[in-house]
Amino acid sequence: MIKVMIVDDHDLFAEGMQSMFKPQDGIEIVSYTKNGNQVPSLLAEEMVDVILMDISMPILDGIETMSLVKSKGYDVPILMLTMFQTMRQVKAALEKGAQGYILKDASKEELVQAIKDTSLRKNYFHAKITDQVFDYFRGKTTKSQETQELSEREIEIISCLAEGKNTKAIASTLFISEHTVKTHRRNIMQKLHVKTSAELIKLAVDRDLI
Repeated sequence: MIKVMIVDDHDLFAEGMQSMFKPQDGIEIVSYTKNGNQVPSLLAEEMVDVILMDISMPILDGIETMSLVKSKGYDVPILMLTMFQTMRQVKAALEKGAQGYILKDASKEELVQAIKDTSLRKNYFHAKITDQVFDYFRGKTTKSQETQELSEREIEIISCLAEGKNTKAIASTLFISEHTVKTHRRNIMQKLHVKTSAELIKLAVDRDLI
């Protein structure tokens, strides 16, 4: 029987998980918390085979909780379970040591397989995540070209936009005219094939341009 801990701030979701698994599934939910800070103490009481962890929680998010668990010396395979699937989150989870990543809209069969694979320390990615990972690494081949096409000044402007600065604030920060800022923004969007600042910032983050 695979022993699982759920770390999720939604009580109804956790209760649903606990009632979902049957003995024939070979999976048992043995502990639950909505506070990532409590995970080490729960592991001290009873070790588990897999931690099923939400990435977005108000007290301590899933990424920080993973760091906490490892800092306390626990080496438990962690399967991220979330509604979100941005490449930035996937990267952050993997960098902190997540074994797998599955979305909350997955079927029971997918979740069972994910937990079993994770317990064996096999990597598991939801199909949507797998596609996104491949898309990301395919994009890596063009990242260097995009970076080369962007000037140092243009990257500075993208960073300012990501900080929420408007044209006037960017001009003041970089000691250039507002007209120059607008010209750079127009050129950046043409180079990266985006139409809005929101699209520009998302692309810059996904491609590690900032």
